Amino acid sequence: MLDWQDDLKLAESNVYLDSRRGRSLCFVSHAHTDHLGPHEHAICTPATEALARRRTELQRVTALNYCTEFFLDDRTEAMLLPAGHILGSAMLHVRREQSMLYTGDFRLRGCEIVSPAQVRQADVLVMESTYGLPFFRFPPRGQIIAELLELVERAFSAGRQPIVMGYSLGKSQEIVKILTDGGHRVTVHGAVFHNNQVYGELGVQLGSYRRYASEDFHGASALDMRERGVLVAPPQVARSPFVTRFNNPCRIIMTGWALLKNSIYRFGVDHALPLSDHADFDELMELIERVQPRKIFTHHGYREFAETLRRKGLDATCAKKDPQLTLFGE
Repeated sequence: MLDWQDDLKLAESNVYLDSRRGRSLCFVSHAHTDHLGPHEHAICTPATEALARRRTELQRVTALNYCTEFFLDDRTEAMLLPAGHILGSAMLHVRREQSMLYTGDFRLRGCEIVSPAQVRQADVLVMESTYGLPFFRFPPRGQIIAELLELVERAFSAGRQPIVMGYSLGKSQEIVKILTDGGHRVTVHGAVFHNNQVYGELGVQLGSYRRYASEDFHGASALDMRERGVLVAPPQVARSPFVTRFNNPCRIIMTGWALLKNSIYRFGVDHALPLSDHADFDELMELIERVQPRKIFTHHGYREFAETLRRKGLDATCAKKDPQLTLFGE
């Protein structure tokens, strides 16, 4: 049911899956730019449409709610299922003679602002493998949240400006919600602010926050540190003047890659906490157990994950064509 023509697509159809190149028809699992292209016709959820239009041109969109059956063609029935990754993220479940589940990026556990993934049994599973090494096992979410709030409080007590960094779409909104639920005032970088606004328009309440203004943080009219609160920003500002203007800032990044050795030096931060909107290794394995596929294709991550699955006796291979690998049983 799967084919590769410069990118993943549904076999015997013109439906591409999360292609970054403009296609005549493409399923868009969510609005992160590495899964998005300027398509003539996109299939996605209404929330993904709203977020995607800020990032690329979509000429025509079929926006579908979760768990609504529709037909991709006269022989292919389909349904979008919650993926638990970011707002609007969806898995694609299709049925012909066989069934297939394409996950895109997913998370089984969910969070304060995104419901956990819902999965269905499928004969073929096409799954992300971002954290497809046994090394990537995340601590309990509550533990990480408690550690973040403690680091923020310690920073304030030491007179240091806490700056918490996460991707501007998805992760930053989680961070804002965690901080406001924790009783903190929050100021957000402009890139975060615009995505927060769309979340609010879509009915997701993140708590009270303000947009960053330099005069609130620097100069004669600067606000008290507690009043301006925690600054939430995207990771690329860690080494920029946006951060280095502060005297001894406390830079904290939230990412699954925090588990890697020397991650604080990699990201240019003081602290790295492993909070991710992706499945960790155990969740990847749990997904397979729940879907019970006969064939597995791995994608968007470690190629070694397919090897791990084969050692466990599963029929697994990488979805992307590689002349050094056996693909689709050929």
